Amino acid sequence: MPAHDLTLRRFPESLPGFAPIADDPVFDPAVHLALGQPERIYSLDELGYKPNQLSEATDSAVAATDCFRILSDEGVAAMYHVCKQLEAHTTSNVRISRNTRGGVYRSRFIRDLSLSPEITEHLGTLLQSPLLPHAMGHQLAHLNYQPLTVGENIDKWHYDTLQVDYVMFVTDPNVVDGGEFQYFRGTRDEMKELHAAGQTIAPERIIAPPIPGAGYAILMQGNYVVHQARGLQSPGERITFVNGYSFADPTISDFTAFKQLRTVDPAETVDAEYARQMAYRSAQHLQACINTPHYGDTDATIKQLQRARAELDIAINALQDREDEVIKHFGD
Repeated sequence: MPAHDLTLRRFPESLPGFAPIADDPVFDPAVHLALGQPERIYSLDELGYKPNQLSEATDSAVAATDCFRILSDEGVAAMYHVCKQLEAHTTSNVRISRNTRGGVYRSRFIRDLSLSPEITEHLGTLLQSPLLPHAMGHQLAHLNYQPLTVGENIDKWHYDTLQVDYVMFVTDPNVVDGGEFQYFRGTRDEMKELHAAGQTIAPERIIAPPIPGAGYAILMQGNYVVHQARGLQSPGERITFVNGYSFADPTISDFTAFKQLRTVDPAETVDAEYARQMAYRSAQHLQACINTPHYGDTDATIKQLQRARAELDIAINALQDREDEVIKHFGD
């Protein structure tokens, strides 16, 4: 490519300097993937969402799926090997007692898995909308580990800080007591009302997809689907891998809970990552303006430039506003 052409990378060339793991396998999609199909897909309408409750941050009617396979047996073994090394870097916050974030900066295996075009295309087909791996490194490859206290929830009821993600079991959930992954059959607003009133969730409003084993995942629009991970009821090991995505179409508005992320991840790293996310979106708008100009439609050109500028204005305003937010949740 000529030096004067622009090259945009979904993952940055410069990294924040996290120490790599000692033994990092090489990711091979032909060996490590075994992509399958879910038996059941839930719509946003089934959860109770009406069109006026959905923002411009989605164009998919899919809320979530039942489980489907992502990793082969070889993939599970390699993934577990990496996750055990990353366990040394766990942190905690008010929602999760033990998680590792930023693993893409420590493991090339995790990075290549998170950015896998095979997985990305597969998930886009399931969601009925093309996707891109998230441009923020800390929104890729989130790992949850079981708390050290038996009975403590692994993750509280919440909705996510991003648009789309999958939750994959690295360990077999069928060999432990508890640890179920659960959806709320309802909307975010309904959960807020229940939480504010101190009411418990009726059993019939909880969906717990059966998980056949390690390497299986569920896909969801995480910013609309309220979900939790229950605690183990006896000592055991439970590891899940959560990978984030954005909609590929830049006309779909971004959803990133930037202020919350600054309180759970290194703030200056999050600032740089969020700038990348929004700069990339701006560049997507500009790409059409640069590569396929509207020679006979100045108004269309102006709209493209305005969209590009709007992405940057959102980012600049967020970066200049130092009022961070504690990570949100609805309790156990």
